[in-house]
Amino acid sequence: MERLVKENINTGSEYDKIYLERSKRQVDSQDMRRWKILLKYYKGGKLLDIGSLDSKIVDLVANPTDYFGIDVAGEAIRDMQDRNGGTFLVRNLYNLDKDWFNRFDYAIMGEVVEHLEEPEKAIKEAMRVLKVGGILALSTPLEEAREPGAVDRDRHLWSFSVKDIIDMLKPYGSVKVNILGSEYFPKYKYRWKTILAYCKKK
Repeated sequence: MERLVKENINTGSEYDKIYLERSKRQVDSQDMRRWKILLKYYKGGKLLDIGSLDSKIVDLVANPTDYFGIDVAGEAIRDMQDRNGGTFLVRNLYNLDKDWFNRFDYAIMGEVVEHLEEPEKAIKEAMRVLKVGGILALSTPLEEAREPGAVDRDRHLWSFSVKDIIDMLKPYGSVKVNILGSEYFPKYKYRWKTILAYCKKK
């Protein structure tokens, strides 16, 4: 993985501002497309949405009471809790609740690892709270170093290749990877390619 920017501006207050801005417009079709694909192997049970912010995954699960969304953006989390079913909590994803060990059947980190100072530590913690046989579904831009800042200006700290993602996940279980590209129907729209990875905990 390759560092894109030196300064880390990813704070709870920064994402509260982003949440407020996004709440004024319609959900991006690529985000919705990606959320649905991240749920590809979800068959029910407790689901943890790590870095949930304005995620619509809670609307896509059959039983919202099984949904837990966590983020560092306190105002956003409070608003999401008021507006949705499920449970939304302010949490540090490097140090999740001790009693969450082996609790979740499925975890999602959608467009999160590129924002983190220590992505490997966050993945380790996500795997800790998954049950054996549970799945971590992860997405991140593909090789953003080819054009730094192209996806989210200076909020992305890291650029990942497919190999980088596989190397971070494979110590925890079996890994499957797909690439999500541009949309073609009903009208072509260029999108930066996204790595989609699924790790089944051993």
